[in-house]
Amino acid sequence: MDYDLSNYERSKAAARERRWTAPGKARVEHPKYGSVIVPHCSNLAALENAAEFWRCDLMEIISTARVWAVEPDAGPVRRPKEFCKRD
Repeated sequence: MDYDLSNYERSKAAARERRWTAPGKARVEHPKYGSVIVPHCSNLAALENAAEFWRCDLMEIISTARVWAVEPDAGPVRRPKEFCKRD
């Protein structure tokens, strides 16, 4: 069977973009890595964003990190530079 890797890469990039541009916010806390406010559309997406922000493996933090909802004015969301709005 032949797989189109470019299609896979495009879908992976689109999923990443959806995660990082979600309108909600969550605070993810981890005993080793600390706390970070990331975009939130689900707890799993918030954990994926935090793992990417901390540059660690998702499986390393998934059982020990806590995800908390935060108010819209709780603080700035940490995003990779390609998802930051430029004025």
